[in-house]
Amino acid sequence: MTMRLRYLTLLALFIVVVVATAACAKRNDPPSHFKAGQAALEKGDTATAIRELEQVTNADPKLVEARVLLGRAYERANRPEDAINQYRAAQALQSPDPQVGFRLGTLLVAAGKPVEAVVPLAAGVKLNAGMAVSYTQEISAAVTAGLAASSDLVSKDPQQAAQILDAITTLDARNGRSRVLLGNLYVSGGQSQLAIEQYKAALALDPKNTSAITNMGAAYYQMGKLDDAMAQFRLALQQAPDDAETHYLLGAAYIQQNKVNEALPEFQAAIKSNPNLAAAYIGLGNAQLIQNDLDGAVISLSKAVQLAPSQPEAFYALGKALILKGDQAGARQALQHFLTLNPPANRRAEVEEWLKQLGQ
Repeated sequence: MTMRLRYLTLLALFIVVVVATAACAKRNDPPSHFKAGQAALEKGDTATAIRELEQVTNADPKLVEARVLLGRAYERANRPEDAINQYRAAQALQSPDPQVGFRLGTLLVAAGKPVEAVVPLAAGVKLNAGMAVSYTQEISAAVTAGLAASSDLVSKDPQQAAQILDAITTLDARNGRSRVLLGNLYVSGGQSQLAIEQYKAALALDPKNTSAITNMGAAYYQMGKLDDAMAQFRLALQQAPDDAETHYLLGAAYIQQNKVNEALPEFQAAIKSNPNLAAAYIGLGNAQLIQNDLDGAVISLSKAVQLAPSQPEAFYALGKALILKGDQAGARQALQHFLTLNPPANRRAEVEEWLKQLGQ
């Protein structure tokens, strides 16, 4: 082979490789696959659309438009789980398309996962509230399930419960129950002002919502605004005079104001309405301690620990009452049990000192 022939042969091979590489690059070019997938979807060629769009998402997982189209293609192909995964990915990428939330929520409701549908549906409503009218059944199912689940999640996963309840307020702005539950979560998290805003929203819907009135009082109490708290408690008792929790809270507020004589009848009214309300016995026992009614305090606090054996405050108060009464053995027993209940550090140190003085 002459040098010229060898050169021409090598040149021809180089051209073949370049052409082949260009053809391969064209086949793997995300924009071309996206256009092909979009066109196929518009023509009703679902299989081709899926094939083309899967290549796009594999090459560029963050291309949100491809995720949305692939989700629609999977829906048409009756592959709901695959569609759910694509819509979730699109939401994670902050798709501006409201249909993503609505379609994801619809698929989750159909899959028997209405609680999971709450947040996606709310995202859809936030992007386009007018579209919600086409998804009223799905929204209703999600709201009902979300409210039911939230009550259980409040103690297990308060962050998830708050997320669900906040979404429900978007889906159903006139749902007072979700406002109250969300407010309760804020109170338990020490976010009293946010709680008050939710309670006020609930009361704007129903001025006689006693749960909202009482719990707003609890939020004010948490903030140290005792006068505002007591005003709410009294208002709630006008509407529900036998509400044990409200009587207890009003009694606790009186104790904070050193008004023991006013507190006693509130605790007693709470016990009369609900003989199993341990907190009311603790409040009554502490009030009796302040008045040096040691026999009454021991009776009340013994009932409290019987009703709430995992409540450290009850054993702390009982131990203190028994010390003052001179029952060292009983006091040691109550205080030693107190230490097993993971009490606050300051109380633990105090009780440990008491036990040293009692000779353990």
